[in-house]
Amino acid sequence: MKISIKNSKIIVCTIIFITLLLDVFLFFKVKYSRPVLTIGVYTDSSWNVPNGDADCVTKLAIKKFKKKYPNVNIQYTAGIRKTDYNNWLTEKIVKGNTPDVIMLPEDIFNLLANNGALKSLNNPLKDDRISHSTFYSSVFKAGQYHNVQYGLPYETNPTLMIANNDLLGKNGFSNLNWHFSPNKLKNICRTININNNYAGITSDYTWQDAQLAYGNSVFENSSINLTSNKARAGFSLIEDLTNKNGYQYVSSNQFDEGKVGFMPLSLAKYRTYTSYPYHVAHTSSFKWKVFQMPAIKKVKATPASTVCLGISSKTAHPTLSWKFIKLMCTDKEIQQEVLRSRMGASVLPQVIKSRYTKKIFKGEQQNQLTPNMLDSILKDVATTPKFRNYRHKEDELNYLIQNALKNNQLNLQLFSIQHQINKNTY
Repeated sequence: MKISIKNSKIIVCTIIFITLLLDVFLFFKVKYSRPVLTIGVYTDSSWNVPNGDADCVTKLAIKKFKKKYPNVNIQYTAGIRKTDYNNWLTEKIVKGNTPDVIMLPEDIFNLLANNGALKSLNNPLKDDRISHSTFYSSVFKAGQYHNVQYGLPYETNPTLMIANNDLLGKNGFSNLNWHFSPNKLKNICRTININNNYAGITSDYTWQDAQLAYGNSVFENSSINLTSNKARAGFSLIEDLTNKNGYQYVSSNQFDEGKVGFMPLSLAKYRTYTSYPYHVAHTSSFKWKVFQMPAIKKVKATPASTVCLGISSKTAHPTLSWKFIKLMCTDKEIQQEVLRSRMGASVLPQVIKSRYTKKIFKGEQQNQLTPNMLDSILKDVATTPKFRNYRHKEDELNYLIQNALKNNQLNLQLFSIQHQINKNTY
């Protein structure tokens, strides 16, 4: 069957017309499509303290982001609790539905970074000229794994040393410096312990804290060294403090009763206990005083937990994801809200040292902290080791050291504990 020249021209024109229509359709679809950015966050406190408006920071960030990028649709599952978050996220990853933006508490950061679940942030950090100087240096390092930045710090929770100021005064230590040495801690605890009804420090002060007091980490990459001079000094300190307590557990309740000199306490719990209405339930018959964690000179000895935000390595929207986590972690207004509502600390020095922080602390009736004090504490934060099975290895090490302490055998067992941990593979 022959097709006339006229009909063939009509067919060609029709094909061209349809092709043009498809091109126009695809152009406008791409131009006016609404990309969907998914966010994986939990809504309650990272620090196990009451958290009033749990979603307020996330809502504020979404509002500000959509104002700048109105074409982006942001989706997140509200109401996920921190205790359920790890299982929720694992299920999403297994099913191939990993959120574009991921909240990264410390207990899962190493695993996700090691398994390739997170996208490197090195290039966007360089492009936007963001570095450790934007944040507190050690807090920024919480988002690093093997020298690659996988997360931006979002909120942090350093440890303070709280003292019974009345008990210190009665024992001749009323003028104790804000930053004192581990030897001073040891001497004060010995003096307080002379009276059998009192203890020097609660059992919240751990052998890890004692190691940091001498600027030491027992971890050297993924192996441990328990027999260096610094390590032995730290173990000597914790043995002395524990021995003076008769190897008995000394609780925070005993501190509340006025029977203990010192108690390490996280910033979030301190701010909660010194704020209305919670300070009413924790009203003591003595005055609290805040100190920096004891340490020798020129070492960083403050433990801190830091939550980061990262980007899925599978994201279809790497640029939008980066812009969102950058907003959450570097925007002054959002970080002020982190400070106000989440009871830990902002990760930005410009927020911590601001008048806003001073105003917030003044509103927490019993809070003795000043912006300068908190700034000093955050500059003193120690870096946590980063390798895949760090938490598992630390748990095993902690079990062995605690048993050795209870049996008054720690110094004798250090080498055998070191050998046992280092020969284990995970």
